[in-house]
Amino acid sequence: MNNLSSISTVHGAISIINAIATGKGSALGISLETRAEVVLNSENFIEVIINNDSQEEPTLANECFRLVQEKTSQSCGAKIIINSDIPIGSGLKSSSAAANAIVLASLKVFGLKLDDQEILDLSVQASRNSGVTITGALDDAAASFLGGLVVTDNLSNTILSRIAVDDDYSISLHVPEQKNYTKNVDYSNSPEFSDYVDTVFNMALDGNYLNAMTLNGMIYSEMLKQSNRAAILALKNNALAAGLSGTGPSVAAICRPENESSISDVWSILGGDIITAKINNDKGLYN
Repeated sequence: MNNLSSISTVHGAISIINAIATGKGSALGISLETRAEVVLNSENFIEVIINNDSQEEPTLANECFRLVQEKTSQSCGAKIIINSDIPIGSGLKSSSAAANAIVLASLKVFGLKLDDQEILDLSVQASRNSGVTITGALDDAAASFLGGLVVTDNLSNTILSRIAVDDDYSISLHVPEQKNYTKNVDYSNSPEFSDYVDTVFNMALDGNYLNAMTLNGMIYSEMLKQSNRAAILALKNNALAAGLSGTGPSVAAICRPENESSISDVWSILGGDIITAKINNDKGLYN
């Protein structure tokens, strides 16, 4: 077999509503990128390289490739190379972005055409099969692949709305040093918070995503025993919205560009990394 290769690029996302408590969520695409290259070979073995870090878990990548390959009659192996600007294990949808990127590159390398929902179904199924998600993470996968603001019912695997939003806003991210993988999160007390999450979910569905994001962050910081200090500091420095993203530990803030530096300055006392990004409204690409 002659080696065949394909490259895809998708973007990260931040939480507007975390779906853990109710199965319904919302996420917003941001400009941080994940790039996946899939190179087919005749060795019938899958090699996965993630950010040149041999310690990163390859199960999700293997599952993405396997689900796509099942749609073909080809027996082959692949080298899967993933490079990402998105911090791993930080609540910034690195797994959903990786799943999307690998599925897209795998589809292209096999010459397969699927519609958007079918592509997302593969990404969500791979995430479920590999144990990196609690709810299936359709909200995260859709925001990563489609861009814009998405609102989803993850339990029925349905996108309830998807809109482009004001991409003049800036995104500021506070990323603590520790990682917090979703599969390790204790969410046993989530029923106690489900009514509150339902309320803010409806706010997001009605288009009031800025207030919904801030309230969601407060609820989940309490539920998951995560610090809300970075969000409070951002709000005091004119952020339009701020809150825990995913299960953390990262906090995301949406602000006007002129307030980006003051938020970064006040976050500098917290340690960790500070990343700035833009809103992404564009769909992922592959070639």
